[in-house]
Amino acid sequence: MSPLFDLLAILAFSQIVFIAVFFLVHHRGTLPRLISLYCFCLSAYTLASIPYLSSNLISFFILLRLATLAPFILWIVAFTLFVDNGKIHPGAWLAMVFFELTRGIGIGIFYLYPETINNISYIFVQIIPQLIMLVFAAHTLYLACQGYSADLLEQRRRARVTFLLIMGVLLVAIVGTDFINSFSRFVLESGQSLLPAIPRYSVSLYIFVMTFLFCQLIFQLNEDAITLISNSEGATVKPKKNVRLKSSVDPSVLRKIQEAMKKEKLYAKTGLTITQLAESLSIQEYKLRRLINQQLQFKNFNQFLNNYRIEDACTRLRETSRPISTIALDVGYASLSVFNKAFKERYGVTPTEFRNREHTQR
Repeated sequence: MSPLFDLLAILAFSQIVFIAVFFLVHHRGTLPRLISLYCFCLSAYTLASIPYLSSNLISFFILLRLATLAPFILWIVAFTLFVDNGKIHPGAWLAMVFFELTRGIGIGIFYLYPETINNISYIFVQIIPQLIMLVFAAHTLYLACQGYSADLLEQRRRARVTFLLIMGVLLVAIVGTDFINSFSRFVLESGQSLLPAIPRYSVSLYIFVMTFLFCQLIFQLNEDAITLISNSEGATVKPKKNVRLKSSVDPSVLRKIQEAMKKEKLYAKTGLTITQLAESLSIQEYKLRRLINQQLQFKNFNQFLNNYRIEDACTRLRETSRPISTIALDVGYASLSVFNKAFKERYGVTPTEFRNREHTQR
């Protein structure tokens, strides 16, 4: 590789480290620290492309171990940023640990004892971990796409698009290419690949350009964007009573929304979207998003709907003996499983347990 490409990798490394230190020093919270960690892992990928470091097996092995953490850290960043009040499933943590142990120990053994490489060990050490990484990379894109229309935070809606374009696509391209080429061992002769590998210098160039632009934007971020990053771990949204209105908001608009929800019970319409609600209320959609978020303190439209649906369901559970599945459909849920999950998130018990408890207390 020419000195120009080495310089490019070093410049990309310096930009990434700058961003990592910036978020680590100037912001508090889980998300800024995750972004910093992701940047440090990504910087290891750029350093691994420098021949001086990659020629040494020990340094190259350490850099690759850090670099392979990047897709998982990015997935956690996406989960933290885009999933409100979500909890990472233990199975996801186990998959990450399995990947790092299998890949790290397996590659180390392959380096020291090349004669141990056979099809079975190769599948266990290379194919399965690479598939795990690909699943996490694809799910990262899914998290950024999921809930876009229901998201009420304008800055986060923009962040979803930026996240997809800058981070997600590159990640899937790299991981996907490596995964496909892992099968070359079974269908092609030694040294051949199904797809041309993405040159590391092109990745360094992409990282350098994107991080340079991002550095220019860091100092232009408005207060809302900084708040989104620093306070991403929002608490569970509870219904607000006697909301104090800002002077710029017409109280009649809020009354119009409340009447549509409480009297007309529009929330009971299965699959109701914020676009449909805006049309029925004759309110511009962006204004409705802002109003529900800033005045009623909901982060996404589903939280807003669940507030009314769960309250209605509680009344029906107390006062009627209708089947729970019927109640779920009556208040607007498309399936019983979704209703049970939303109900338990709100009250900590299932609808059945809630009904039994209420009947016992009578």
